[in-house]
Amino acid sequence: MRLPVFVAIALATPAALAQVPAPAAPAGDVGAAAAAFQQGQRAQLAQDFSRAADFFELADQAAPSAAALRSAIRSHQAAGHAARAATLALVAEARDAADAQSAQLAHAVLAELGPRLARVHLTCTPDCAVSVDQHAVRDGIAGALAFFVDAGTHTLASRWPGRGERTRTLEAVAGQSVELALEAPPPVVVAPTPAPVIVVAPPVTRPMTDPHVDAHPRRPLSPVVFWVGLGATVATGAVLVWSGLDTLSARDTYVATPTETLYRSGVSSELRTNVLVGTAAAVGAATVLIGALFTDWSGPRRDVALLPTAGAHDGRPTLGLAGTF
Repeated sequence: MRLPVFVAIALATPAALAQVPAPAAPAGDVGAAAAAFQQGQRAQLAQDFSRAADFFELADQAAPSAAALRSAIRSHQAAGHAARAATLALVAEARDAADAQSAQLAHAVLAELGPRLARVHLTCTPDCAVSVDQHAVRDGIAGALAFFVDAGTHTLASRWPGRGERTRTLEAVAGQSVELALEAPPPVVVAPTPAPVIVVAPPVTRPMTDPHVDAHPRRPLSPVVFWVGLGATVATGAVLVWSGLDTLSARDTYVATPTETLYRSGVSSELRTNVLVGTAAAVGAATVLIGALFTDWSGPRRDVALLPTAGAHDGRPTLGLAGTF
């Protein structure tokens, strides 16, 4: 459901309403109508008349009510929606003629606003759905519609189920009535969907393989690379242990004799240790990946011996690897 502003939603004329009576609202819609009506009253008190009109219309559509329709007419009129207020007055005039308040309000609104608007009488063969300026005139389809539009140029579109759509320009003049008779276009012929073509591929003939040729591709790295990486991991771990002990020693020295020089030395040792932690982790992870994914273990095995070495040079510790391949 859409509630356009300034463009009237179409209403059936009294004759059309007699031909197509409005369906009774389901009992379950009464609660929804009451809730919408309360929202409309709140918006009305806040002087948000456009929003109030929408809620009152929603309440009337959920469960037709003369009071809800009268409130919608008054709210649209207060919001300046002349075409919509006059269109709803047509509904009240036809549907709620037995209600004295509704009949009096409808007569007054049509007398005041009718001369400023254009009244459209539209018939569809067969029944169609109609929209004005891309706003639905009414929900569903109908064979006869009556509604008001503001003076000016409008785009009217009519749609028939299974027959497509037609559009036309509507030139509306204030105080005049427009009679329109719309004919449906020919039925839309939908071409049948062709059956899918099933292509059977010929059987795949596998060539004979040489039993002496390895069917599995060899991995690119020799086991030597893995062992080198393992040695590097061990060496990095040894340096990390030394660095950690040196950092602890620097901390103890600073605690015993707190000086700025010792403090900076301790911070430097701690930074070095943190870097070594990340380096050891990275080297170890790379070694595991190399051994698991890239090392060709199927080749002839060779004895590999790698041993970490440690020493001192110019008073500084040194680490290295020694071995045979």
